[in-house]
Amino acid sequence: MESIGVHHRFQLTAGTHMCCMYRGPEERDELLEPYLAEGLRAGDTCFVAVSDEDPRRLRRLQATGGPGHLIIRTATEPVFDKDVFDIDRIIAFWEKIITDALGVEGVAFVRLSAEATWWLTQIPGQEDLLRYEARLNGFAARHPVSVLCLYDIEELGAGVVFDAMKVHPRIWLSGLVLENPFFEPPEHAAHRR
Repeated sequence: MESIGVHHRFQLTAGTHMCCMYRGPEERDELLEPYLAEGLRAGDTCFVAVSDEDPRRLRRLQATGGPGHLIIRTATEPVFDKDVFDIDRIIAFWEKIITDALGVEGVAFVRLSAEATWWLTQIPGQEDLLRYEARLNGFAARHPVSVLCLYDIEELGAGVVFDAMKVHPRIWLSGLVLENPFFEPPEHAAHRR
């Protein structure tokens, strides 16, 4: 078990892809702050996309100092148009974020995080979101990156969150990162159909 929190250094390994469930923006920020703050202190580039228009609490992290760099995208800053959905384009977007970050002197690790509700304004539907999430496993495995996918139970409902758990090898619950017993590797999911 790995611990995440203000008092615990979270040792991320390259290729970590995990989902985090929470209730509402306040709880999201309580979980995100230590994850991002530790990255900034370590000199990581941290990218976070959230569905609110002005995430003031997260923006305050930009002023806390540290050698890392924080990039925030909000509801008013979508990246894609859901009418032209293409998972390869989304993966290429992340590839560019990582390539640009690693090109900066001293950056050796990137932390990516995005709310599912931010993505759902740019992706046609929940099935497409889950197909994209499944593809992130291979993407994360190729890079010095952790990918934290954020799921608001109040906004999305328990059914969507449970489906999302099936495509994430790890889960972040109550400050702990756990191997996910519900994870269905692609080869197992294909056999069940």
